[in-house]
This record gives sequence, structure tokens and C-alpha cells, in this order.
Amino acid sequence: MTANKPDLPIKIAICFPSGPMVHVDFMISTSIMMQHTPDAEFILINNKSPNISISRNACVAMAQEANADYLFFLDSDMDVPPDTIIRLLSHNKDIVGANYPKRLEEFSLAGNEVVDSPQDLVDHGLLPAIFIPTGCLLIKMSVFDHLPKPYFFFGLREYEDKDERAIFGEDFVFSVKVRSAGYELWFDMDVTQKVKHIGQKPYKIDGV
Repeated sequence: MTANKPDLPIKIAICFPSGPMVHVDFMISTSIMMQHTPDAEFILINNKSPNISISRNACVAMAQEANADYLFFLDSDMDVPPDTIIRLLSHNKDIVGANYPKRLEEFSLAGNEVVDSPQDLVDHGLLPAIFIPTGCLLIKMSVFDHLPKPYFFFGLREYEDKDERAIFGEDFVFSVKVRSAGYELWFDMDVTQKVKHIGQKPYKIDGV
């Protein structure tokens, strides 16, 4: 499903759920990204809550009230390249974002792509995703018109073959919801190569 591209200038709600403080590298990279994005009107939306699902749902409501064309989730522990929004907008996709490393010493990505073999992986352009994290994610606001509320919540999976349960994060649940509604998920691999997940050190995809 792909909605019509809005007329310029477009209104983009940059939504960053957070605690009482955000990382300075996040604010610097966000400011530079905004300066490098022409033909866009920005709305900054912040919701402070210990529950990330509540924050994300509140951000959607505020973006809807502001009549935004796009919602850009950008978590306050992300450091993004200046052309992030330009690249994501250029694809005219309903839902497109970046994959990025988890903040772990052992390398592991936050999302999952759709590939049949390692040879299908690409470093540039678009790559279809099966599960997309919400830390750097652009969504057309029209998507939320076709989803039941709440849009984000934590899920619980029970395994039939063993006595275990797994908690699914709100981004996994959102991925399942939108794919069930007929939407496709996409990774921009150029942004993926450059975005950093801020921890005690910046975690970048090449490990440097």
C-alpha cells in the first residue's frame, strides 16, 4: 500500500520519546539533519514516559493533531547522518527506516531483513524488512488511519513445544500489525551504514 506523495512543503513530526534528558550527539545530529532537509516544515514532539509504548502512541496522537504528513521516530540515543530524512523521503514508501546495531559488545542488528541468502544483502538502496525497529523510522501519517489502536504495545508469545514465554517489544508488534494490514517495510541501506546507536561508545555497523 502506498499513499500519494504530499505536496511540498511537507510537514514532518520528529518524535523522540525520552527520559528527562537526551544525549547531546542526538541533538546535534538532529539539528544538522533538519538544516539539510529543504522543503520541509518540522514539528518537534517529545513525550517523557518510562513506558515506551505509551510514549509512541502519544507521539502519534500529537502528530495527528498537528496535521503532519509524516511521523519520523528518532530515539534520543541515535546519531544520524545529515541526509537521513532526504534519503528516506526519496523512496516515497509508507514505512522506511534504518537498521542499526544493538548496544551490545557482540554484534547484533536490531531489525531483520527479508533475504533468501547472504548474497541478497546490499549496502545501498532499499532492502525489504520483516521486522523494523522504531529508533530511526519514517512513517506516512496515512498508515495510522488503517490501523486499530493502540498502535504500539508489548506482546507476549507462548511456545507450544516448551514452557517458555517471550516478550516482544513495541516495534516488533508494530511491524506485525502493519504487515498484516498490507504494508511493506523497508530498510534504507545507505542510512543504515551511517547511523549510530549511542551507548557507552557509538555502535556502528562496521564495528568501528
